[in-house]
Amino acid sequence: MKTMTLKALFISATLAVAANVQAADDVYGQCLADARNIVETTVKDGSTAAKALEQKTTVAQCFAELDKIEAKYGDKTRALNPSSVMSAEDKLKWSKLFNAIDAKKFTGQEYRFAAYYRSMPHMSF
Repeated sequence: MKTMTLKALFISATLAVAANVQAADDVYGQCLADARNIVETTVKDGSTAAKALEQKTTVAQCFAELDKIEAKYGDKTRALNPSSVMSAEDKLKWSKLFNAIDAKKFTGQEYRFAAYYRSMPHMSF
């Protein structure tokens, strides 16, 4: 019985790791990972180092992912902000992706806060 339990735990742990790796392998996950890496590098090493990072995805690829999310809603978004008709899950993914695109373009709130507060000697994260 114990071996069955240990095998089940091992299998579930392996599946959880595989799911996390797969999530980071899709374009959406890579866009978020690029943005996170840019912000963390900006805080740690400055904006020059962040701009020198190699990104796994382009801004155009991230915008294509936004288009995929918006395409689910078709004509409902015509003349409306797409988030006004989205489900809560899609709205969250959509907003995270917009923030990631801003960071990848070295603009947006997260990137600017990271760059600004890093330059202040009395502030630390």
